[in-house]
Amino acid sequence: MAAPSLHVLILAGGESTRLRTGGPKALLDLCGRPLIEHIFVATEALEVASRVLVLGPKHKEPIEAWLQKSGHEDWQVVVQEKALGTGDAVACALDILPAEGRLLILCGDTPLLQADTLQLLVEQGNAMLTAVVPEPYGLGRILRNEEGALLGIVEEADASDEEKGLDEINSGVFVLDLAALRVALQNTNTDNAQGELYLTDAAVQVLQQKNGATVCLEEDWEQVWGVNDLHEFARANLWMRERILSEHMDQGVIVDDPASTFLECGVDIGPGTRIHPFCVIRRGVSIGAGCSVGPFAHLRTGTCLDDGAEIGDFVETKNAHLGAGAKAKHLTYLGDVRIGTKANIGCGTITANYDGKAKHQTRIGARAFVGSGTILVAPVSIGEGATTGAGSVVTSNHDVADGATVVGVPAKPFPSSR
Repeated sequence: MAAPSLHVLILAGGESTRLRTGGPKALLDLCGRPLIEHIFVATEALEVASRVLVLGPKHKEPIEAWLQKSGHEDWQVVVQEKALGTGDAVACALDILPAEGRLLILCGDTPLLQADTLQLLVEQGNAMLTAVVPEPYGLGRILRNEEGALLGIVEEADASDEEKGLDEINSGVFVLDLAALRVALQNTNTDNAQGELYLTDAAVQVLQQKNGATVCLEEDWEQVWGVNDLHEFARANLWMRERILSEHMDQGVIVDDPASTFLECGVDIGPGTRIHPFCVIRRGVSIGAGCSVGPFAHLRTGTCLDDGAEIGDFVETKNAHLGAGAKAKHLTYLGDVRIGTKANIGCGTITANYDGKAKHQTRIGARAFVGSGTILVAPVSIGEGATTGAGSVVTSNHDVADGATVVGVPAKPFPSSR
């Protein structure tokens, strides 16, 4: 008999008031991705029949706009008009979910959850993810009998002093039978300190009826860290950065000082490349093998370094492609530029890529030598083996031929230049 279909539900209906930023928590950038996209990514490997996102009315419009823009149209949106609890949020989503199957329920503010954890939970049948945390204040506690069987989940507001001393907490992650969940929600009331419909009450009913399992994270409890304010966001940012850096180091990337190195998600780096301290490398950057970056470099989206390329201190790049062995060692801005193999970009060089209305591209040929303090006003091309003198300003559309030398402001051919 085939396993019942699996559906994914993410609860993100809060108003983000504790953040005090004015915008939706779901779209807060966390290492190059909106916070909620990290949760989307964690579910990508699961075989699911549908994906549903519960939102509140306050932030529905910007989040829906992001879903369309970012290619996440497969997520169906349900609006919880009033914040009446997590159980009510799930009940709102049940209107568009099938009568049977299983439902993976996730919180929209736990970006550190990993795909293998969710896969393990799904394989248990009906299950709940818990964690043993050092600071359980504010979180729902897991109640068990002497044999360890699940008795219930008590929220902080409803817990006794003894219950508040427990350190196993509810992560808000469940896999539950849909038909049983519908019945359980109907049998759940709002008789609690917050006057809300708790999903936890219904979830415990389902787990007890269906011989559900609990999966407890002890050493890796950070996965269920929830982001409610900017202090918790900063902690999540730190842990996510550590995870990203660890993955790169495991693949042979040399990171001199992880504490001062900021790598976003979606960065490719080849083995043997060295990242010096105080570098920021954004999502969408590709770095080949045996490269050198930094210190104090900022590589923005669209940057590509071929094998052996070097970016030095206080260099910023954007939509820049450096060929194999090309170098830009100090105090340089390279935007919208293609640089050939073994070209040398002198200290203080600027590609002036924006004319106030549009961005334009600069091309620098292989083995070219761009002198210190050169300004290249795009669109412009510097030929293979060409040279610009220190302090030159090469104006737009005044291309420099292969092997030529130009100097001055504006740059003109040097007398001995071919």
